[in-house]
Amino acid sequence: MTTTDHLSDVHDWAMAQNESADAIRALLRVPARLRLLDADLGSIPADLGHFERCIAGQGHALVSRAQDMARSGAREDSRLRALLRRYHAARSGAGLSDPRVRARYDALIAIIAAEEGPPGSGARWNSGKHRLLWTLRARARLAPEALTQAEIDLISAEMSADKRKGLRKTVRFLEELRRLTNELPDLQTFLPPAPLTPPAGSSRARKMDWSALPAPFRASFEAAADACLVGVDDQAEALLARIEAGEDPEAVMAEADAMAEGPRRELGKPTAARTRYRGAVSWLVRSWEDAGGDADELRDLRPLFDRITIETAIRDQITRSAGAPDLRDPLDSTTLQARLVALTTLARRGLKDARAVAILMLLGQQHYEVPRRKLKKDRGGAGVLMEVDRIAGMLRQRPELAGIWANAPQRIADAARRDIAAAQAAKQRDKEISALRRFAGAAAYALQLSRPLRPACLRHTRIASAGEVSANLVRVAPRKDLLTFRYAPWEVKNDRDVSVDVTGSDAAILREWLDTGRPRMVELQGLDPDNIYLFPGDALPKRDEGDPVDLPRGAYAPSSFLDLWRDASAVLGVHETPHRMRHVAAMLTLAAHPGDYARVSAILGNTEATARTHYGRDNGEAAARQSRAAMLAAHPDLFKTLNRRHRR
Repeated sequence: MTTTDHLSDVHDWAMAQNESADAIRALLRVPARLRLLDADLGSIPADLGHFERCIAGQGHALVSRAQDMARSGAREDSRLRALLRRYHAARSGAGLSDPRVRARYDALIAIIAAEEGPPGSGARWNSGKHRLLWTLRARARLAPEALTQAEIDLISAEMSADKRKGLRKTVRFLEELRRLTNELPDLQTFLPPAPLTPPAGSSRARKMDWSALPAPFRASFEAAADACLVGVDDQAEALLARIEAGEDPEAVMAEADAMAEGPRRELGKPTAARTRYRGAVSWLVRSWEDAGGDADELRDLRPLFDRITIETAIRDQITRSAGAPDLRDPLDSTTLQARLVALTTLARRGLKDARAVAILMLLGQQHYEVPRRKLKKDRGGAGVLMEVDRIAGMLRQRPELAGIWANAPQRIADAARRDIAAAQAAKQRDKEISALRRFAGAAAYALQLSRPLRPACLRHTRIASAGEVSANLVRVAPRKDLLTFRYAPWEVKNDRDVSVDVTGSDAAILREWLDTGRPRMVELQGLDPDNIYLFPGDALPKRDEGDPVDLPRGAYAPSSFLDLWRDASAVLGVHETPHRMRHVAAMLTLAAHPGDYARVSAILGNTEATARTHYGRDNGEAAARQSRAAMLAAHPDLFKTLNRRHRR
């Protein structure tokens, strides 16, 4: 339900209705969870959709000191959700959900659960299929046989984009049940009166089918991308061919000298670069179609690189992102910048079109760079534009977060051990797998906080060799409190050797995962016992053109690994992606070693200048505090005297 009311209105109503103190306390902590002032309670919308998208699951670590942030946060969100529903029910005059409606969903769930069984048992559905109906049981006001499209759309509007994915699966499952009424006649009395359509997904633009584009157009793109990705050896061959074809040798050599003096370097991951180029071109093709063009008529890449098409694509992305509740602000996101950089590279190196390069750079400055700088200035450097500044703001609000992150592997491992023991005692296979995934998250945190890696390196970390594929784990010492991982240059984005030493309690967690947790995970999930990955799965890693070997099947899929990481982060009450943990590691390092940007650059693998640019804070603030403290210690009445003089 959407409303123009705000949380301050909910607070006034809750106080008048003598609602529970716990619910009111949870309501009053919402501004702090969002890094706002208490007075901002009157500016936060009170509709359930905004709560699910922007509040639920956010910022518990900023207001709570619970040991198990996941359970504490879920409990607080549940209180808030129920309070908002009671408020809207009282405001609209509608009662809460009818117990008879819930009973109908319970009956349908029982029918589904009776047809479930473990994989390979021959049951109609795998265990847990009935859980898809839990969302409707909790939210729907209508029984399943009375469910309408309007009710589905209303439920969808009150959900975040992630939860909406589950609702779409639920609706599709309900429609599948229509085909089973002959085999399960009892289902007939529970089916909705009319077919239901899954709710729309996120506000992202429609996907483009690259393979459906004309072959000549795709060939034109590949030629341009090849020119962008050409290596030094290929450049030399091309220059020699031009000389042999009769071109002036001095002119060719002058061009070669200019190329050698330029900042261009070898690409470590050409396949990833080609994927970025293709995504940016697909973005332009979509804009071309939206403006009335026919993509089937495209034969060459060049017609897309005109001002109208590029500017239309930019404006459409900015408008859609700014107006969508489930997308980031276009100036906070770097998606637009990344697309413009990829297109500029294609125009400069692939098409050699100076006019297109100029158009892209000027439009980028006009629509992205200048507004972004202006917004950052208007916000007073509060730091909502950059992820680094956002994390720094959280640490300023609650310095204890540094301790939570520093001890994250141990906290997550402790919670996982409790869950594993409980699941094993109850002989619940699914819950034990979930708990083991959380322990895997503890191991991932231990590795990532020791030295932050790219998410792909983390997912593809290997503990054994297989043919030409070497292991990353190196047992260089008999010590129990040390594990070393080494990554070859072809595995690393900036083409350099990287070593990670995991020591102390982090090494103990990794050894426990290797000795007990990982083998149990392989057994329960029926994975290959010879799996070589630290985090075993069933995905086949994609090979980049720059990779000398093919990695075997058995890694975690990217989306599944992010889910694993998110589940582990729930214990902490604060979630940062594996990639953003490099910012956390940098700030924790600077907290322990103030001003040591050389140490940060060594940990992150970038330059000291880059580390200072990204993680340097206003040292004048700290200097001012220290100076004032020193002066007060020496002259306690100094500032009183100054104040008296100013008042005169």
